[in-house]
Amino acid sequence: MGIKSVLTLLVVSLGWSAPCSAQDFSIDEHLIDRCFPLHDDPMRCVGQQAYECILRNGGGPNMVLGACYQAEAIVWDRFLNNAYRETMALAKAREEMDLGYDAGALSDALRDMQRAWIEFRDARCGNVIAIAKPFGSQVSAVSSQCKMEETARQYFVLRGLRQDYVN
Repeated sequence: MGIKSVLTLLVVSLGWSAPCSAQDFSIDEHLIDRCFPLHDDPMRCVGQQAYECILRNGGGPNMVLGACYQAEAIVWDRFLNNAYRETMALAKAREEMDLGYDAGALSDALRDMQRAWIEFRDARCGNVIAIAKPFGSQVSAVSSQCKMEETARQYFVLRGLRQDYVN
């Protein structure tokens, strides 16, 4: 019998059991969408669902904070990717309208802007991580929170640009 089996048998025979509380790190993206009309500054909607996730999971530990911020960051990343695809399609359509744009002028500029933003986000969040490093356990939480906030901010930038390509 292996050591793992012996430990399992010991735990079972003594009546010990591991806590069985499932954690729920899900984020409802529809609640984020519904927040926008309620605020003049859409950044006020960023992190609200992560905060609800933190409360739902007992708050406190950096692992919970990191998981909840990461879950909301994934939603913002999905929003951002959709906004980028839509804006790119509008840029290409505008280039084809024969308004005097050079081929690829708008789409190349948009792509370059997005690539530069990724470098900025990584550097910005790298700085946040460097500040948190001495406290070790905070790294996951502050990294995820930074990525969530910066991704949301860029989503709002792209959402604003879409209007420029339509008008």
